[in-house]
Amino acid sequence: MLGPNEVSLGDWRLYKTIYGGSLSTRKTDSYNIANFLGHDNVFTFKDRAKHRARRKMQSRPYSLQAILENEPLIASKADIMVRRMISHAELSPSGRTVEAYRLCGLFSLEVVLKSAFNRDYEESIDAESWKFLQAMDEGAMSLAIQTVAPFLKKPIGRMIPGAIGHSYRQFDQWHAMTTILCNRFKQTENSFDKTQRFLVTPLLTNEDEFLGRRLTASEVDEEAMGIAFAGSGTTSTTMTYLLYALARPDGQRLQIKLREELKNAGQTIRELQELPYLDAVIKETMRLFPTIISTLPRVLEAPLAVREGILLPEGTVVGMQNYVHHQDPELFPEPETFLPERWLDKDAHTDMNAALTPFSIGPRNCLGQNLARAEIYLAISKVFRRLHLTLNPSMTEADMEMNDRFNVVPRARKLLLDVTIVSS
Repeated sequence: MLGPNEVSLGDWRLYKTIYGGSLSTRKTDSYNIANFLGHDNVFTFKDRAKHRARRKMQSRPYSLQAILENEPLIASKADIMVRRMISHAELSPSGRTVEAYRLCGLFSLEVVLKSAFNRDYEESIDAESWKFLQAMDEGAMSLAIQTVAPFLKKPIGRMIPGAIGHSYRQFDQWHAMTTILCNRFKQTENSFDKTQRFLVTPLLTNEDEFLGRRLTASEVDEEAMGIAFAGSGTTSTTMTYLLYALARPDGQRLQIKLREELKNAGQTIRELQELPYLDAVIKETMRLFPTIISTLPRVLEAPLAVREGILLPEGTVVGMQNYVHHQDPELFPEPETFLPERWLDKDAHTDMNAALTPFSIGPRNCLGQNLARAEIYLAISKVFRRLHLTLNPSMTEADMEMNDRFNVVPRARKLLLDVTIVSS
């Protein structure tokens, strides 16, 4: 029990019932925190018809077909990430050391901004994309602040000294940079993107069937800010923790095994997704280090039997957390151990796959999961073909504790890795 009318559930078998669409539920007002400019967006709509219309409106560029069309641009950004890991590694007592958390963030954001706005950035890590990433990361704190102090949303929030005022000013910077990108795309690209290859095209072109009209400029900005925020943070977190897991002392054998599989493998998304050990490493990262560990609350619109003799009535707020059922010891023996091999016997682990829910399920599952998977497969394969990674001795387990900001970040906001180029 979390409160008089709220229950947290841990049985993975209930996840499909609550989130899969077979049981009538609705979102709570807690999702309003992600209303960036005061509009609802595809992440926050509580009304099912409104959500369905907005999702349908912008679904084409998230399709697998569209992601495969954009595969070269994703691969090119992954190549840039590898080059940055080499060129920006600094000499340290243990070798050449790079801060990988920042580079994972830049890679993921630059993929999203290219996929959304056809916008490229310089390879320098001090490029405009870094300023965008900083503004988004630091500005997001203001969203949480104004849920408890809504009056700060007015200009007074920007005038407060210290971290609070800085967060509001960074939010304004994030908004302004998004508006510039939207306007630039509308002027130079939109009329040429007939196949709706880029994520922002349907926001500018298509009608929302529920509203019966196109979106206003402010509504476009609202959705575009959500694309950058959700599309970059979750993917970069998964990549950060995957690099961490394989760079640790007990991950060295796993890294060698993965590199051996990659040595003679193809390099397209479809070819990479057929590699059993790469797939197992990615699944195990998503299991042990889920990017969303917060409760995803829903209000029951019908009673729910959670076990024999226990019936939750209509109106109860229920929620589940990936972190809990991803560590169910009945499904995942040694649940705190990073063990990719557990995924290799696909026939024996139907329940394991059903319990793995990194992108949620049902009508509100992650709209961008095809893009996220493509980024991870391409980037991780390119990193480990070229580089051998070891955890810098200065890093501690405490540095990598998962800090829940809805999207997980490492507590220390860094990942120092020692880098060695692998001879071909």
